[in-house]
Amino acid sequence: MLEQLLSLPGFLYNLDNEFYFLGKWICKECTNPDATDCVYMYDMCRNTNDAKEAGYYFQKLRAYSDLALEIPYNPEGIRQNMKHLLESLSKSTADKLNAQISAFSEDLPKYN
Repeated sequence: MLEQLLSLPGFLYNLDNEFYFLGKWICKECTNPDATDCVYMYDMCRNTNDAKEAGYYFQKLRAYSDLALEIPYNPEGIRQNMKHLLESLSKSTADKLNAQISAFSEDLPKYN
């Protein structure tokens, strides 16, 4: 999962009501309620097959992820932080994250 996340652009994921921006340039907790609300809206629209609205929230989540980037870019620090985070997840949370990563990977070519 680590290598997969490090190959994808940043996105906001729900890890049992803790939210993290994860991707090749970022591993950072998110506490912005506007951003975290978009996760719920994206999931709801995706689950109801509302492609237009899902695309809208997908783009917002990508934008929030890009805005959360920190400079200077520290690839080794990001890798280590992400590895530690992933190792700390319970199996059920890791399974849920895998499902979110799959959904993001599926939607990336559609909405990017």
